[in-house]
Amino acid sequence: MTDDSSEAAEGAIEPAENALPPEKLNYPEFVFEEGSIDADGGFDLTEGMKRDEIVSWLRELADGLESHDIAVESPDGHVTFGVGTGDVRMQFDPDENHQGTLSVEFGLKAKAMFVSDDPTRRKTGARGKTGFIPLSMLTDDKPPESYRCYSWIRDPTDP
Repeated sequence: MTDDSSEAAEGAIEPAENALPPEKLNYPEFVFEEGSIDADGGFDLTEGMKRDEIVSWLRELADGLESHDIAVESPDGHVTFGVGTGDVRMQFDPDENHQGTLSVEFGLKAKAMFVSDDPTRRKTGARGKTGFIPLSMLTDDKPPESYRCYSWIRDPTDP
């Protein structure tokens, strides 16, 4: 009698040393009720939120930063980004009563990986359950690390 689990383990592909474990792979989508996303993935969107909603978005942003992947959606479009590091800016200009708006801004380096003018269209990547695998990865002799972070995607608007 053979042990099926040991046979399955022998055929399993070991994840890369720098790969995140599955429980750390989170792909948040930040949905805005109004506004549009341009054909090239550009946008300027704002959403009013309650405290618990802001907390939720900050947690999701942290997860997305760890996974290097976030998405933004509006009624007119969807864009998925590979994200990296950046800057944090905080600003507060109080009035005579020591009140004002505390502004917190995260500026992240990003690359659009998938852009669609139809948010109901099947998404590509982790959210759509279909991968981003370039044909050249199967046909060329380039090392796998040359395909990291979707650097090979030239036009995220090309379906």
